[in-house]
Formats: sequence, C-alpha cells, structure tokens
Amino acid sequence: MNKSNDPLHGVKLEQILTELEKKIGWDKMGELLNIRCFTNKPRLKSSLKFLRTTPWARSRVEILYLKTFCSKHKETGKLIRGILAQNTAVTETTATKPAPFVWPT
Repeated sequence: MNKSNDPLHGVKLEQILTELEKKIGWDKMGELLNIRCFTNKPRLKSSLKFLRTTPWARSRVEILYLKTFCSKHKETGKLIRGILAQNTAVTETTATKPAPFVWPT
C-alpha cells in the first residue's frame, strides 16, 4: 500500500474545522484568518458550506491547520508553498480583464 507524504491526505474539511475549533476556537480563527464565517455567528455547518465553495478561504484554513498540527511533518513546507502557488496562479488568471468587446464591422 502506498503511503502518501501529504499531511492532508485523508483528512476531511469537517475534521480540520473541528480540530482547529477545539485547539484555538472560533474567535481566534476569525482573528487569524479574517474570514467572516468565523467571526459572525460561527457554526460548523455554515462554515463548511462556505469553505467548500470558496477556494481562497479553504486554502487559508488548510494552511492554518498545517501550521498548527503538522509543523513537524517534513512535507508541510512544500504543501504550503504549493497551496500558495496555486492560489497565486488562480488570482493571476482571474485578475486579468478580458479584452473589450468590439462590434464586427
């Protein structure tokens, strides 16, 4: 059986949120991540719904989880850099404005 070097392998988003909430709490998560679902009436179900549909927020939560629980794992640094690079690539492709529409003549 292949053992993955990815510390997030097999860890569900619900488990990530539950463990972070137990360790640091909703208030501290809201303060550290600046995500509204943690500062304004935080609940597990609504936070999961938001994070599943918002990639930038999910990546912030995953990075916080990695820094909190997996900092001694040798692949953590690579994974965090990969997440950040992926977010940068997505931001760069979505940040460019499309060419203005020109009516054909």
